Amino acid sequence: MNSRNKKISKYTLLIIIIVLTSNCSYVPNVANKQTKSSQISVLQNDCTIEREKGYVYKVSGKRYKVLRSARGYKKKGVASWYGPNFNGKSTACGETYDMFEYTAAHKTLPLPSYLRVKNLQNGASVIVKVNDRGPFKDNRIIDLSYAAAKGIGMIDDGTAFVELTNITRQEAARSMYYENKSSIAKEKITAITQLSNDNIYLQIGAFKTKSNARKLKKRVEEKDIDNVYIKKAWTKIGTLYRVRIGPIGDIERYDEIIKLLISLSLDITLVTN
Repeated sequence: MNSRNKKISKYTLLIIIIVLTSNCSYVPNVANKQTKSSQISVLQNDCTIEREKGYVYKVSGKRYKVLRSARGYKKKGVASWYGPNFNGKSTACGETYDMFEYTAAHKTLPLPSYLRVKNLQNGASVIVKVNDRGPFKDNRIIDLSYAAAKGIGMIDDGTAFVELTNITRQEAARSMYYENKSSIAKEKITAITQLSNDNIYLQIGAFKTKSNARKLKKRVEEKDIDNVYIKKAWTKIGTLYRVRIGPIGDIERYDEIIKLLISLSLDITLVTN
């Protein structure tokens, strides 16, 4: 992971007090292979849909070859998790690590990929977006975010035997919010509203061209959702037009919007100003 410092928000400080120290191994910087702009038109949260396929990188002298596709990937192994010590830092694909999001680090899957993670000891499962590299520790197959680890009941133990199964982005988008995201999102909303003056927004897409952002904005507005807007941002991969909804006033409004958006199969992220 990148060592770039970012200010940790007040709500995260509250959670750090109650969350145990992570069992995650150190995840260093991994050089990203640049993708030609002609290959990618739609970006999700600065993490491209097509990225880093088939290249080789080294960590501590060991070579890792990234798979060209996650299709059909299914494997069992030991999962660990990482939390407060990495919160707010950059992931390997350029997103900011948020311990409240259902994400994960994997050594060889393309970024991003989507997995169903099943705890083989208690049967609990969650869906995660793979947006980072790691864990670079022997006998660990995946590093889960705090939210994902909590979802499968492995926070206290720190590790768990899991089964990983690849699913499509569309499958993930349809199921993430009401299978495993709603409770964590509500916990996050509550913490933000109680401890800070930050406004809450849903980011539903990020595009290289404004015309594509406008198309998504129109699709969402056709669902009778108001307060949809486009925010221009300058990032290390260029200018992005981020489509957002908000501010979200309370948990009830959050639930209403998510229900309306499910049919669009969007990769939705909770953000603050």
